[in-house]
Amino acid sequence: MMPISADQALQTILDNVAPLGIERVSIRDARGRVLAQEIRSSRDIPGFDNSAMDGYAVRSADIASASAQSPVKLEVLETVAAGSMPAREVSRGTATRIMTGAPLPSGADAVIPVEQTRERDGMVEILLSAPGGFSIRSRGEDLRRDEVVIKSGRLLTPADIGLLASLNRAIIEVYRRPRVAILAGGDEIVEIDQVPSGAQVVDSNGYALAAAVAESGAEPTMLKISRDRIEVVRERLSDAMTFDAVLSTGGVSVGQFDLVEKVFDELGMRRLFHGVAQKPGRPMMFGLIGTHPIFALPGNPVSTVVCFYLYVRSALLRMAARRDLSLPRIKVRCAVDIKTAQNLTEFVRVKLERREGEVYAAPTGAQGSGILSSLSRADGLLIGPSTESLLKAGSQATVLLLTGAAVEEEVGFEERLRLQ
Repeated sequence: MMPISADQALQTILDNVAPLGIERVSIRDARGRVLAQEIRSSRDIPGFDNSAMDGYAVRSADIASASAQSPVKLEVLETVAAGSMPAREVSRGTATRIMTGAPLPSGADAVIPVEQTRERDGMVEILLSAPGGFSIRSRGEDLRRDEVVIKSGRLLTPADIGLLASLNRAIIEVYRRPRVAILAGGDEIVEIDQVPSGAQVVDSNGYALAAAVAESGAEPTMLKISRDRIEVVRERLSDAMTFDAVLSTGGVSVGQFDLVEKVFDELGMRRLFHGVAQKPGRPMMFGLIGTHPIFALPGNPVSTVVCFYLYVRSALLRMAARRDLSLPRIKVRCAVDIKTAQNLTEFVRVKLERREGEVYAAPTGAQGSGILSSLSRADGLLIGPSTESLLKAGSQATVLLLTGAAVEEEVGFEERLRLQ
C-alpha cells in the first residue's frame, strides 16, 4: 500500500469516525462535555424584580430633584435582606432599606446606592436623582420562561454549568467520551517501575499517549506491555476490542518482530492506509475492526506523539461530538534556515518567539524521531511542505500549535483541518 499524503490521512480518518452514544451525567462532571439535548428555561430568571446593590428602594418621582446640595428626605419603612420578602409598600415620601438581590418592594421603581445617601433617626437623605429602573434587575432579564438556554452540540463551559444549576438541571444528556485502549509492544520495553538494563527502554510511549488521550477529553486505559510473540500480541489486542478506539505503538514496520499488523488482519481489520508521506511518523497505519478505529502508531517516541496530535486527537474529538477538531495554527517567519525532508511533509519541532509584532520559529534542536526532549521543548510543529527542502530564514511558514502554546491566531474550520 503506497503512502498517502498527510491531508488524505486526516480526511480518511475523519470520514470513518462518528460521535458515540449519549449518556446521562451529573452537571458536576459535565464541564468540557458536548451537550446532547436542548435546554429550555422552565421559568423566568430572576423570578422577581430585585436590587442590583445595597441601598434604598424609592419612587423615582419622589427624588427627581435630589442632589448633594439639595437632598430629598424620606421615611425608612423597613430593611429587606436577600432571601426575605418586603412587608410594606413604598408610597410617597417613604423608602425601604434594601440589600443586593432582595426583592423590590411594591411601589418602588428605583434603588439609590447607599453611597449616595445619609440616614439618621429613621430618615434617609437621598443625594442623587435617578430614573425608573435604576439599579434594578428586572424579572426575566437573564432568562425568559421557555427560552432556549443552551443548544444541543455545545461544549459546556463553567458558565453553562452555572446556568444549568440555576434551572435545577442536576442531570443532563451528553455525548460519551471515547474509551481508548493503549498498547505498547516490544521485548525491549519495560514498565516504569523497572530500571532498564542492557538494550531495554522504559515505556515512555504508553504514558505520553495516555496523557494526550486524557488531554483530549477521552478516557485512556494502558494495557499490559505486549511482548514480541504472536500469541501475546493476539491476547492483548483481543482485550483491546472492548474499547471504543485502540492505539498501539510499535510493531507496524516491516521487521521480523513487527507482529501488530498481522494480528490486526487476523481480527478482521479493514485497512484504510498504511504509510503516510510525512516525517516523522511515516509507518502509521489506520483501519477499522467493525466500527472501532484502530491507530497503529510507529514505535519511535516522537513519531508516536506527533501522529497522535495530527490524527488521533482529531478522531477522538469527533467521537465525543466536538467541532473544534484540529490544532490551532499561526503564520510565522523562520528564524533560521530550516532544512526539511524532500518529497515528504515534515513536521519540524519549533520554539516560537515574538519579535516586533511577528512570531518567529526556530527548531528545538536535532529532529531525530527518538529525541523526545525536542518535542517537550516545542511550542508547535512547523509544516515543511513536501514541495520544499529548505525554508530560508525570514520566509513565511505555518505552525500547528501544540496544546498549551501561548501564541494563537483564529482561522476558519476548513483551513485548520489542512495539514499541508
